[in-house]
Amino acid sequence: MPPLRGTGPGAAGGPDYARFGLFYLGYYGYVGLISPYVSLYFADRGFDPVQIGVLMASFQVSRIVGPYLWGWLSDVMHTRVRILRVSAFTSLLAFLLLPGVGSYGGMMAMMLTLSLLTSAMSPLGDALTISTLRRHGAFDHSYGRIRMFGSLGFIGAVLAGGALFEAVGMRAFPWVASALLAILAAVVLTMRDAADEGPRTPPPRALPLLRRPDVAWFLASAFLMMFAHAALYVFYSLWLETLGYSKFAIGVMWTIGVVAEIVFFYYQGLLFARYALRTILAGTFVLAALRFGLTGYLAQFAWLMAVVQVLHAATFAAHHSASLKRLQVWFAGPLQGRGQALYTGISYGVGGTLGGLAMGWTWNALAPAHTFGLAAVAAAAGAFCAVMSFRAEGSPAKAVKAAEGAEGAERAEAVSRGDSVQGR
Repeated sequence: MPPLRGTGPGAAGGPDYARFGLFYLGYYGYVGLISPYVSLYFADRGFDPVQIGVLMASFQVSRIVGPYLWGWLSDVMHTRVRILRVSAFTSLLAFLLLPGVGSYGGMMAMMLTLSLLTSAMSPLGDALTISTLRRHGAFDHSYGRIRMFGSLGFIGAVLAGGALFEAVGMRAFPWVASALLAILAAVVLTMRDAADEGPRTPPPRALPLLRRPDVAWFLASAFLMMFAHAALYVFYSLWLETLGYSKFAIGVMWTIGVVAEIVFFYYQGLLFARYALRTILAGTFVLAALRFGLTGYLAQFAWLMAVVQVLHAATFAAHHSASLKRLQVWFAGPLQGRGQALYTGISYGVGGTLGGLAMGWTWNALAPAHTFGLAAVAAAAGAFCAVMSFRAEGSPAKAVKAAEGAEGAERAEAVSRGDSVQGR
């Protein structure tokens, strides 16, 4: 594990693990409260499963355009930290108003607002971390060990939240979430932008890269993975509660997944050194199909659910790191912020939104078990798209003019550092 204190300027300008690690700890602590418990909060407020699915989808919908808007703004303004600060403090203010929202329409408007405000955090935080690590050639070894602190924040929030809500009820949810956002805002105040490494120039365009077949297939696979995970993020807790699991047991199930995720992040450097990226990425989809199929049709066996949750190491952690590594092939340097934003918007935004709607309809019209069956089918389709992304990479389309944007951006960044662009 890297030290929490960064290497700092006195150590050849190495990455500051403390600043990045504390950011992930705070942000994913907040996510660890939202993911398992917000659907239970909506149920406690009296909304039915279809309404909950729409609310969760509305929570996701701003992530379709929000990440790219924030990413574009950060590339144009040459700052990520200031935008992160605005996001953290305005999100805190919005959450403090949540208990006073009584109507279904008002709740949906609040979810849209919160989604837009928080959609800056993940892509800009990752862009800041990745761009720093890449300059030191440390992504494979160090990213997982920094991101691991986010998993620790998540697991702490899940466990504490489960015990707290079991004792005092779900009406405490908004106040606990507000407390976590206040802590995150304090952490973001300590962060700083990386120093400019070359002259500021107008950023190149990112959208033309979407015409590349390998990029399109990759983003389609990311969409399908998050479409499938909507079953987990929206209905997993409700599904287990329907089957008689206590809130504490639900928290334990989420915790098992995050522990597996932490182990993966710590050792991801060994995995990336041993296996081809194509194998890792496609394999995560195969395991996701297995995970969701078993969750849908054999969830009554608690011991099996505990084993299945270990697959979170593949379906989330390995997929996340492999996707970010894959993304660096096309989006680097001045395109880093928008590349991360496109990935987040298409996967978590479009995929999460449509997935939440589809899963809500399946839950109500068919059966809860088939909600996870649909997720398994989507994951299997994602495996095909992931494989096609690597096959398309070797086609003549690789030389299309749209590719010049990312390659030129990375070359310009390297030249500004006095380096040469490394071949891939």
